[in-house]
Amino acid sequence: MSANKRKRRIFQRMLLIFSLTSLFTVGLLLFFISKYYTNIKVDAVLQETKAVSESQLVAVDRKEAALVAMTQEIYKNSDLMNDVQIAMTHDYADYIRQNIDNYYARQGFYSVDLQSFLRSYFTYDEDVIAVQLVSGDKEFTYTFPTNYGKWQPFFEKYGEKKLLQSISRKENVFRLGESLVFKQVINDPSTLQPLGTVLMYTDPGFLGDLIPNNKSASTFAVLNREKATLYSNHTLPDIKSENMENGYRHGSSYIQTTEEQASGVFGQVVIPESQIGGIPVLQWTLFGVGVGLVLISIAVNFFISRRYSNRIQVIIDGMDQMEKGELRAKLPVDEREDELTLISQSFNKMGDSLNDYIKQVYTLEIEEQKAQLKALQGQVEPHFLYNSLEAIRMHARLEGAKVTSNMIYHLSTLLRYTADNIEMVTLADEVNYVRQYLQFMELRYQQEVPFFLEVEEPLLEHPFLKFTLQPLVENFFKYARHEEKRTSLTFSAKRVGGVLEVRMRDDGLGITEDKMREIQSDLADEKSEQGRIGLVNIHRRIQLYFGEQYGLAITSIEGQGTEVTLRVPYTSQGRKNYVENAFSR
Repeated sequence: MSANKRKRRIFQRMLLIFSLTSLFTVGLLLFFISKYYTNIKVDAVLQETKAVSESQLVAVDRKEAALVAMTQEIYKNSDLMNDVQIAMTHDYADYIRQNIDNYYARQGFYSVDLQSFLRSYFTYDEDVIAVQLVSGDKEFTYTFPTNYGKWQPFFEKYGEKKLLQSISRKENVFRLGESLVFKQVINDPSTLQPLGTVLMYTDPGFLGDLIPNNKSASTFAVLNREKATLYSNHTLPDIKSENMENGYRHGSSYIQTTEEQASGVFGQVVIPESQIGGIPVLQWTLFGVGVGLVLISIAVNFFISRRYSNRIQVIIDGMDQMEKGELRAKLPVDEREDELTLISQSFNKMGDSLNDYIKQVYTLEIEEQKAQLKALQGQVEPHFLYNSLEAIRMHARLEGAKVTSNMIYHLSTLLRYTADNIEMVTLADEVNYVRQYLQFMELRYQQEVPFFLEVEEPLLEHPFLKFTLQPLVENFFKYARHEEKRTSLTFSAKRVGGVLEVRMRDDGLGITEDKMREIQSDLADEKSEQGRIGLVNIHRRIQLYFGEQYGLAITSIEGQGTEVTLRVPYTSQGRKNYVENAFSR
């Protein structure tokens, strides 16, 4: 991918991320601002509609209070109360007859007349259509219309029977047809038992007169405790009781509920969103402001990202020059001390250091080549030594010194194995080296040492660390060999899980307990310098190659013999791969 393409992709990603972040932030901010100012506007309109709804409830309370005041007037006037008792216990003819008898019995003008009282009491209130007095057993009914024009159609529509049935309603205020009815019970002053009921029929238009023209689109409703609608200027939508709370949004409208009054009625207002003026204007204004802020933010992000992208491109160009071999390439250092400036400074320092390093490596390679030439020249000397030893051996053999000839042969073989600069060999190579060393030592001490090999054929090809078995044989000749009798050596190897265990066992003198404690201490002490070509050396070499979990262990019983165990990781790889993996670890 070219530098320009990389630049464009990074630039586009940065611009996209910044733009989305700005859009999200501004959108979220404007959303909350819109909600905040909308709520303020809604609360203001709700307060205005609440005042209208409360005025309607107050008007209903006043109507009921007027009916209560009328019944109290009846209680206060004993003659009027007596007239009511007669009316509630007699039909209209008996009631008239009783009134005439009372008139003559008093021998004077009878001033208390129930009919005149009920007809005249609400003449001042144009909203009252009629006043009706119904006995407690609903046998006798007296109706006194104050507005015949409105009462006559109402009476013809419902009739007396249906009107009487309405008295059984539980609420003191209820709706019957197009009328709003108020109910008040009259009790017998002597028995306190219900004597009858006074019904006041009113025209609910007085509630509509309280609604201002600018609020006419809202729905104002008055309901009683049974949630029956007493008045509504528009059809009231079906609203669940749990949603009848102030500010609840019902579709595109807001709901407001006014607290219940003493008369047992409460108000409910449904305000359409169109009545809350200014909200669309506010929303469009905020939308325009949001779009402008987002565009400004994107523009600012564009110029900032482009400026940094250009600086990054300069760094990339410098890297490309370095990649092509222009090690003297330098990046301009900006006066702004930011991260990109630090990168440029570090790049320039890296170029200088790389030049110095290349010079050093080049010098070292020349010196190494010189050393290799000297090493090749030095290889002549070992060949001269081997040829000389071979000439001496053949001369000794011609003179009949067979033992001397064999010793020279074994020594030459050992030197060749030693001179081979290889760290890892096969187990078979190491065993053959031990055999040669053992035969050499037998000729030296003029004593045969039986050697037993207990190894399966495949394990002989297992990779093994060079010069790990010969020091064990050397220790055997130094400390374990009996001079008076033959002492044998047994070499074995086996696989135990992922570990190869190689054992060297003898039946020699053994090791004392004090000496064993000293050897164990040396093996456990990483800083021990004793036995550098002996047991400790072998143990350290194995651990350095393969890890701390591997190494050497020794057991011995004085007078019975010694056993040394070497533990290395088992592998099925070849020697070359095994050596590479060992060094990589």
